[in-house]
Amino acid sequence: MKIGIIGAGKVGTALAIIFTRNGFNVLIASKHRGSANEAARISRAKSTEILDAAKADIVVLSVPDMEIVNAAKTIQPVVHKNQVVLHLSGSLPYDIIQFLNSHTGSLHPLKSFADPIDSAKTIKNTLFTFDGDNAAFDTLLPIIKKIGCKLVRINSADKPLYHLAAVLTSNYTVTLFDISEHILRHIGFSKGEAKEALMSLLKGVIYNIETKDAEGALTGPILRGDSNTVKLHIQNITDENIKTIYKSLAFATLKIAEREGLSKDKIKKIREVLNG
Repeated sequence: MKIGIIGAGKVGTALAIIFTRNGFNVLIASKHRGSANEAARISRAKSTEILDAAKADIVVLSVPDMEIVNAAKTIQPVVHKNQVVLHLSGSLPYDIIQFLNSHTGSLHPLKSFADPIDSAKTIKNTLFTFDGDNAAFDTLLPIIKKIGCKLVRINSADKPLYHLAAVLTSNYTVTLFDISEHILRHIGFSKGEAKEALMSLLKGVIYNIETKDAEGALTGPILRGDSNTVKLHIQNITDENIKTIYKSLAFATLKIAEREGLSKDKIKKIREVLNG
C-alpha cells in the first residue's frame, strides 16, 4: 500500500518514519521541496511533488488547520473514488474535505510531536481518533494496528471538546512547567537544577495519576483546606497573569477537594482568600 503525506513538518515527518519502518511505501511532499527532501532523508520515504503524493492509496494532509481546505483543493484534480484522503486536525470535522471525489476522514494522534524522531520511537500504544466515512475507517484500522496503536471513532461534533482536553493536558502542562521553572530560577536555582527538581515532581504526579486517578493523586494546600498557604502564595505573586492562572486553577482544584470530602467551612475560607 502506498501512503502519500503532504506536509513535511514535525507530524508529517514522524508519520513518514513510522509508516516506512512498518513496511509501507511512503511518498512525502511539501510546498517547499527542501523540507520534503529533509523529511525523506530522515524517514527514508521518497520525496516527490504534491500531485504525485496525492495519487497514493492513502493521502494524508499534514498541514496547519487553516491550510487543510486549500491543500484539498490543490489535490482535487488527481484524487479519485478509490482513494482515502485524511486530514490531521484534532478540532475540525472530516467533512471540510468531503467535497473530494474520494473516501474522506480525519485522523488525529493523541500525542505531542516535539521531535519527529523521538515521536516515532515512542508512538506505540498511542490513541488515534477518527471521524469520517466507513470505508476510510476500515482501511485505516489494520494500518494503525500494525504500528502498535489504537484507533477509535469520535463524533465530529465532539472534536472541539476532545481537542480542548488534549490541549489542557499537553500544551498547558508545558506552560505551567515553564512558569514554575522561572519561579525557581528567580530564587536562585540554575536552569538545570530547576528542571531536574520539577521533572522529579512531575514524574511522581504522573505515577500517582496512573496508579490511582486524578482525584486520588491530588495533594497540596487546597486538598488540606490550608487557606493560609493559599493566601501566602497569592501575596507573593507579582505577575498579574500568573496570579489569574493560580486563582483559576485553585477554583478548579477546589471542586476536586470538595469531591474528596473537604469541609464546607474550609472551602468557604479558601474561596474568600481567592476572591479577596
